[in-house]
Amino acid sequence: MLPRSLFLALALTAALAACDSAEERAEEYFQSGLSLMEEGDFDRAIVEFRNVFQLDGTHKEARRKLAEVFLYQKGNRRGAYRQYLQLAEMNPEDLDARIHLSELAFENFNWEELDRHGTKAQELDPENIRVKAISVSLAYQNAVLNENVDERRIQAAEAEKLLSDRPDSTMLRTVIMDAKMQDENFSEALESLDRLIERDSENPRYHRQRLALLGRLNDLNGIEEQLREMIEIFPDDAENKQMLLRFYTAQDRTDDAEAFLRELTENSDGTSERADLINFLIQVRGPEAALAELETAIANTDPNDVAPFKLVQAGIFFNQGQQEEAILLLEELMEADTTPQTFKNTARVALARMLIATNNDVGAQMRIKEVLADDPTNADALKIQATWQIQQDDTDGAIRGLRTALDQRPEDAQAMSLMAQAYARSGRNELAEEFLALAVETSGNAPEETLQYVPLLISDESYLAAEDLLKQALRLAPRNLALLRTTGQLYLLMQDYPRLGQVIETLEQIDTPQAGRYAQQLEIQRLNQQVGTDEAIAYLEQLAQSDADNGISPIVLIQAKLLNNEQTEALELSQQLLAEDPENPGLRALLARVQLANENVPEAKAIYNELLSENPGFDAIRIQLARIARAEDGVSAAQAIIDGGLAISPDARTLLLSSAELKEVAGDIDAAIAIYEQLYDRNSNSVLIANNLASLLATYHSSDADSVERAWTVARRLRDSDLPPIQDTYGWILYLQGESAQALPYLENAARGLPRDPIVQYHLARVYSALNRPEDALRQYQLTLDVAGPADKRDQITDAQQQIAALKAAAAEGQEESTIEN
Repeated sequence: MLPRSLFLALALTAALAACDSAEERAEEYFQSGLSLMEEGDFDRAIVEFRNVFQLDGTHKEARRKLAEVFLYQKGNRRGAYRQYLQLAEMNPEDLDARIHLSELAFENFNWEELDRHGTKAQELDPENIRVKAISVSLAYQNAVLNENVDERRIQAAEAEKLLSDRPDSTMLRTVIMDAKMQDENFSEALESLDRLIERDSENPRYHRQRLALLGRLNDLNGIEEQLREMIEIFPDDAENKQMLLRFYTAQDRTDDAEAFLRELTENSDGTSERADLINFLIQVRGPEAALAELETAIANTDPNDVAPFKLVQAGIFFNQGQQEEAILLLEELMEADTTPQTFKNTARVALARMLIATNNDVGAQMRIKEVLADDPTNADALKIQATWQIQQDDTDGAIRGLRTALDQRPEDAQAMSLMAQAYARSGRNELAEEFLALAVETSGNAPEETLQYVPLLISDESYLAAEDLLKQALRLAPRNLALLRTTGQLYLLMQDYPRLGQVIETLEQIDTPQAGRYAQQLEIQRLNQQVGTDEAIAYLEQLAQSDADNGISPIVLIQAKLLNNEQTEALELSQQLLAEDPENPGLRALLARVQLANENVPEAKAIYNELLSENPGFDAIRIQLARIARAEDGVSAAQAIIDGGLAISPDARTLLLSSAELKEVAGDIDAAIAIYEQLYDRNSNSVLIANNLASLLATYHSSDADSVERAWTVARRLRDSDLPPIQDTYGWILYLQGESAQALPYLENAARGLPRDPIVQYHLARVYSALNRPEDALRQYQLTLDVAGPADKRDQITDAQQQIAALKAAAAEGQEESTIEN
């Protein structure tokens, strides 16, 4: 038997030999990878570099070379970014890695990462020419975000100077191009962009930017040529084809659109082009024409290749109301041996969407799980899963899944929009706004994406930016009613009445009832805002008395008179209408409302009771009666009326909301929370429900860590709201998390906006105490008691009384000590 010391020595020698062997083999793989790079065999080089990491995960040069292959040979920027990031993590002083990370972050509009790595690069070598370009880009971006026009122009001029020393810098050329766009020098911006395209002709972002610039120049021929070029360069990008189709349709060139699709069909051996043609026929010629084309396609196609047509056929059936037939067709498609596996997943996703539309979420979830079990990177399935995750507040899971989807489809505007929703739900509104902007750009200013982003710009009072996006979207879809309506509302905010008039005129020229209603609504708002309420009501009276079918009911006129405090005139008009149609329940309910406005409560109550006896499920009437009962007989009487409705319709949202409010007033907080939880499970997108649920959890269960965490998860999306109730909720939760300084502005705004709410005043007093502002706290606690009144016995009011006593005692003690010292 070997002595123990000798055994250990031999073991150590063997371990060292193995270590040397691993290092040597890693170096052999590295050298092999370098040789393969020189030979141009980059795929095998990637394999060799990855073999290095199996033996030596800290081999910096292998990782750098792998990043270079990804970036410069394979066009895999995400892969390159990951490798450079690992280099920076292994050695924070690695300048080359920091430069590449900064440049890649700039390309992806990831300003946080650009700031992080760019700032570090500046520290390492500020005189490096690439670092100077990064510094200018950072300063330029900050100037844009801060709307500092002078600084933006200074940095753009600096980029022009640096370009002579760094003519191949994408960052500098992008800054110069953006600066020209910001200054509306669109022709010069187009020239700068064309130089970028010369260097990187297959960058889809550059082509979309070029399309946007042509739109701003109103170059219709150029737009058409650009779209056709994009389709040729990126044949697999369906969005480009859709943009060209929208362009043709907007120009009333539907024959050209159909001819274009038939041209694609004739020049292709695949089935996707014919499926695109059939989808177009559905939209423009109707389902009958599409089904006829489908029958021809199926008859003339190999049975192994008919799956795409069957999928479209199922969609037509479903939209025509033949839901069972559509679902059965997809199920047969999934089971057929002739259907390729990848297309079976496509069919499962389509079936999941149908099941969602028919409220079968369980079945839809099962199908999506099947898809992701077979293909975890399936972008369509990941997007549907992310929608559910967002609704369940699993925003981290949604973001992870959407990143995977975007890895597969970097230009997927829908995935970007969902990413924006996930970031907004998690309270990261800056990132949400960036992804919405990217979605608009990627979609080529498609109406849906534009209408998601524009309200954010309007809420930030970025009216010119919102107008610019709406104009670009309208160039491709000039008859889109939602775009026109939003544009009109924007011009109302801008008080730009001439352009508002143009929008109204455009709506009037579109011969549909909805367009006419939008035009009239905008005209009423214009009159009310520009010349006064009397003129707006006069216009309404003219429309109401007109024999034309203009969609304006005398009911609208009555509502306008109520808003203008013309209760007597509203009563006369409503009685006149009811006399003409005495059995009409809507007119009877309207008369009751007008009676209430005239303080004729018994008459209103009698009408409401009659209506409810005729239709016990008339929830809106039940709620009105509950409000009257609450004013006359108290909360319990109102609750009894609401409970009667819930016995008939236990899931009625309006009744549940009323019940939760009444239970809160009655002090049954846990019952109110339970109702809001139920409503939140059904619709977590509702800001009202989210705020009320979070507010109750944080206010009445502030000592329970789980309740506070739940409140934060629900409320974190509310950060940027300027509504006082929401600011109170968000600020109070910040306070409970120990962030009193951050909570202060929210709670001060809430206290100003809700001066008669004692709980809101109490919340502010608590924050003043936490910030060691005793005089402000004492004043605020006293205000809490003054607002609450002596009958309010809630815990917060009792605590306010105790806090006042403690603060006064502390102040007296301090005065006594000061007197002794003096």
